[in-house]
Amino acid sequence: MSTFGSTRRLIEWVEALDGIKLPRMPRHTLDVDLDARRLAEQIYADPALVLSMIRHINSRSRRHMDSRLHSMEEAVILCGANGVQQVADSLPSAQSALTKKRYRGYLLTCERAVHAACQARLWAGRLADMLPNEVFTGTLLRHTAELAMWAHPEGVMELIREIAPDPTYTTDAEYVTLGFTLGELNSALAKEWRLPYLVSEASQGLAANSRSPRSWTVGLATRLAALAPAGWNHAEMINVREALGELLEIESDDVYEMIASGAREAAEMLPWQPVTFNSLLQKPDPETAPDEAAPPVTSRGGVCLATRWPIVRRIRKELESRDYQRSAERLTLKAEHRHSETDHVANLIVTGLYDGLGLSRVLYAQIHGDHETLSAYMLRGVEGNPVFHRFRVDITPDTLIRDICQQPAAVWVRRSHYQKLQPRLPAALQSLAEGRPFYLASLFAGDRIHGLVYADRHRADNDLDQSSFNAFRKFCALGAVRLANP
Repeated sequence: MSTFGSTRRLIEWVEALDGIKLPRMPRHTLDVDLDARRLAEQIYADPALVLSMIRHINSRSRRHMDSRLHSMEEAVILCGANGVQQVADSLPSAQSALTKKRYRGYLLTCERAVHAACQARLWAGRLADMLPNEVFTGTLLRHTAELAMWAHPEGVMELIREIAPDPTYTTDAEYVTLGFTLGELNSALAKEWRLPYLVSEASQGLAANSRSPRSWTVGLATRLAALAPAGWNHAEMINVREALGELLEIESDDVYEMIASGAREAAEMLPWQPVTFNSLLQKPDPETAPDEAAPPVTSRGGVCLATRWPIVRRIRKELESRDYQRSAERLTLKAEHRHSETDHVANLIVTGLYDGLGLSRVLYAQIHGDHETLSAYMLRGVEGNPVFHRFRVDITPDTLIRDICQQPAAVWVRRSHYQKLQPRLPAALQSLAEGRPFYLASLFAGDRIHGLVYADRHRADNDLDQSSFNAFRKFCALGAVRLANP
């Protein structure tokens, strides 16, 4: 399936959204006579006001002096009560600015943003973060691109939600509609609008272990809020709960209580009864709590990404000629820091497999300095999924991973062979596949393993085929050559 709904490139959407003003949430009030801390807490309840305060202050500062705003306490001090009121008065109301359908979608996204931000701030406090409100701000603004798209008159978000109402498949729907994901757009907007660095970092398709604990907190809270309508026992929610327990070093019962506490805090902040996270407001009763041994609630629907051979050929040519300009531009558009040529090669590999071959879940894992451990580094199509973000595997035990890490190799674990091979699949790999057929390739630099590529198709009924495996194998082999000699 090719992209549809929009023909704009990522940079063109950044330009198109530049002048947009997010509308104020209904029934949200401000008391500008409050002290700075309490007024800031009121501002935090409206994502549009938070974004507008930051952009207002940025517009008054010199562009070359990049002292970014990170919290609303700072904003209130810099603007004063009158400035806060002026910014609030300059924003349109959601009721008047949006159609009925976009109004509902916009408000539900606002609700998810506030819920995610409350969860992340609570977790940051548990992690003894010195400035948890910065984490709150970063998480709230992680939803900027989606809110801006709801406010944009073309109705792109309506199409995305129609294609994939289940958050499990949202990334695929975003890609086929736009040609990129909202996470990529959010990262680009964060850079262009000089939002806090945490917003950009948390929006990139990097694995958890390649980012700061703060940005992983943002990513995990954002994913939890997206999955919340499905309740406690959605398959991916179980993974989120496990990842949160590991992040905070708490037991499963405490994880339930932590999530319920964050949901209750968000409910108190919203000017309406919560819709998207109502089921998480209470810790499950022991008698009705999800049975960890029972089959989890799974997702249905979604879209299939088709192979796009012109993209495959273009990226293959770029790898062959060491032309990293397009890759560098794409990474620079989304990220604040410089990237190495190795990053450009890895980005071309995952882009070729995802955008080109239509493999909708792609992971690139790098070898550690001990030459015994591989862990996730770059991701496509699985941003926010803890199983992919936390992928880590030892290459020394006698498993399929060791087999292909002894020399350059590519394997296709077919559906018909999965059960037979299962004893030789390490737990980390089984967690990725969940019974799906998949491709796996080892990338060598010289005579040493450099990385590992995993790819499959998201929908269980969208099977792999011989032509895509042949292209996958050739693509990874060429990528390995470039990793050895960038």
